[in-house]
Amino acid sequence: MNEWVGKMLGKVRIDSLLARGGMAEVYLGTHTTLQREVAIKILRNQYEDDPDLLERFQREARVVAKLRHQNIVQVFDYDAIDDHPYIVMEFVSGPSLSKYLGALHKAKGQLEVSEINKIIVGVASALQYAHDSGVIHRDIKPGNIILTSHTKPVVPGEPLPEDFEPVLTDFGLVRFLNSSRQTSAGQTAGTPAYMSPEQARGETTDGRTDIYSLGIVLYEMLAGKVPFDGETTMSILLKHITDPPPPVPGLSPQLQKVLDKSLAKDKEQRFQKPIELARAINAVAISETKQSTFMGLMTVAEPPSIQMAEPVDSVIVVSTPQKPPRRWLPVAVGSVALALFGVVYFSGNLVPASPAATSTVMASASPTIRSLVALSDLSDIGSKIVLHFRDGEATMDQAFLEARAVPAAPEGTQYEAWLIGPSGSISLGILVLDSNGNGTLTYNASQKENLLSLYDQAALTLTSKAGATPSAENMPAYTYTLPSDGLAYLRVILVADSDTPAQAPLITILNAQTQLLEQSAKDLSNAFAAGDQTSTRKHAETILNILVGKQSADHKDWNGDGKVSDPSDGYGLLLNGTSAGSIGAIFTQTGYVIDAPRASQNMILHGGEVKVCAQNVSGLLPALRTQVKNVLAAKSLAEMEQPVKDIAELSDQIINGADVNGTGKVEALTGECGLTTIYDSALAMADMPLLPVNAGTATAVASGTPSGPYVTRTPTRSGSGGNAAPTQKGNNAGGNGNGGNGGGHGNGGGNGGKP
Repeated sequence: MNEWVGKMLGKVRIDSLLARGGMAEVYLGTHTTLQREVAIKILRNQYEDDPDLLERFQREARVVAKLRHQNIVQVFDYDAIDDHPYIVMEFVSGPSLSKYLGALHKAKGQLEVSEINKIIVGVASALQYAHDSGVIHRDIKPGNIILTSHTKPVVPGEPLPEDFEPVLTDFGLVRFLNSSRQTSAGQTAGTPAYMSPEQARGETTDGRTDIYSLGIVLYEMLAGKVPFDGETTMSILLKHITDPPPPVPGLSPQLQKVLDKSLAKDKEQRFQKPIELARAINAVAISETKQSTFMGLMTVAEPPSIQMAEPVDSVIVVSTPQKPPRRWLPVAVGSVALALFGVVYFSGNLVPASPAATSTVMASASPTIRSLVALSDLSDIGSKIVLHFRDGEATMDQAFLEARAVPAAPEGTQYEAWLIGPSGSISLGILVLDSNGNGTLTYNASQKENLLSLYDQAALTLTSKAGATPSAENMPAYTYTLPSDGLAYLRVILVADSDTPAQAPLITILNAQTQLLEQSAKDLSNAFAAGDQTSTRKHAETILNILVGKQSADHKDWNGDGKVSDPSDGYGLLLNGTSAGSIGAIFTQTGYVIDAPRASQNMILHGGEVKVCAQNVSGLLPALRTQVKNVLAAKSLAEMEQPVKDIAELSDQIINGADVNGTGKVEALTGECGLTTIYDSALAMADMPLLPVNAGTATAVASGTPSGPYVTRTPTRSGSGGNAAPTQKGNNAGGNGNGGNGGGHGNGGGNGGKP
């Protein structure tokens, strides 16, 4: 028996050996107080020649233990026993990507593009978060990427579950090992097949070494083998330094270009941030529409991130109408703009708004019904069924379910859609599918309630058709639960905020400000064109007061007519007094959503879009304020002419964004997107990609245990589009609902219902 098995490390008992490597052994253990499984990694003795290394290890482990990300294995504890440092980690069930690829390639199989995309996006998201936290991995390889699933085990040789997730382990350990462990030949510890050229040369490395290593992982998934191999470690390292990677047969030029940029020898020529690589591979994957990597990938436009000058936090691209480039772009992307953003939005000592969920219903005045990202553009987790919340007659009072290539319901049954929350559930109606398994369902709340305030889970169940022999009654087929931590912060943006006028959600305030700014800019241009100097000043005053907010010294009667012209609620787009302003508040609150434990992939990706677009807007607002003041100070129409033109251009770019890189669409990139994309991406953070329920789980759900009750409220409006109206049903006893991708729990409460 291994010498460590049976020993106690504090409150952790070592139960069995899981794996043994050249530098460490990994054990399965039990936390005896919490009664949960943990993984323990015990490193080889490193301290015989340098007692200071233990302190260095503890410093590194302390930093890694602070990382909180859904794609990073959580570190619980660290210490040393008998001069052997060890780390206690979250136990993640599932094989490594290395084992899975080994079985796949042995069977002559290949991963699908959508699966490769999900792995790269997940690992890149983890790396981006870690790099932003000051931690570099330095040993990215398939053996350090675990594939796990909430619904069923991931088994090498079998298809990946739809809700699988990549989880990165061994974060930060290699930095410690590489700084202390040298072979007799002077080689640093690591994995030669995945080392960057700068690692191979023994140079100081930064985050771009992880990007190169992730590029090698991408190459291996596409080609079935690593690009560089050899009989000795030195021969492999020399190839990393000098040889170009062999092209992968059958790849589209666009995918090959992404791969080449990832593996550039010069780190200055690579993607500069992991999220850039993620966005590039995602742009290609979206266009592939489920084709196999080796079945003739279609030609698509070059991913815009390949040519991007500045990295951003966003991955998914949002399409909006094309706009011509604006000459104000330098204001948005220059260092001055970023400095302004820091001063304006972080000097106010903002604190997180209370994360408590609220059921307050806030309706916007004449809300704009905005289009959402098409289902074909959703690559979040590859779900075939996605539920969106969107605006109908009020803020988020509409649920829109769209399905693609969904298997037909069993004979005599049909799919029924549900929203589920702590106080009960409501039927959205029957989902009718065409012969290809495609269909949509729209539900409008007749009381105009904000649906996200009441519900945190969506489900598609099997029910018996009218006249058929009863064979199913609310048997869940697909389900998803929004993670509770991220949802609490997201509701401040989308449901209600105690710090805003009338406790309106931040998104409602932003929507109203956007419409008022757009209308006021048009009114100003029309008044100037008509030669009406007085009205031009009045509309300029309106724009300025909307921007600065009522607590600003600039919020006043500028034209001397005895009235302060401001049709908004006075919250302001910019920081003013105790008000954060809508842009700063949304930027900050979105950060809380993204950083919440087990935030969903949609929260992380679309939240990144919100943040980069908020930065763009913040860089343009000071310039708009200056030009508005120029109009107010002008003595004649001639002096107003240029500022009026500038206001028209600036307000348009602030609202609609600009297609700077010429791709034909406005994307969530630095210098491009604006208020419209902020709005769309904020709503998309609440998207729910429904995932299939396996047979074992389905049985449990039917008895009311893991996924909560299917209790109906009285339906407020039938599903639209010709679908059958929902019917009221009885319910099972309530239970706690396990979340789908991203985790989360939906509390159930059951009341008896009438059939």
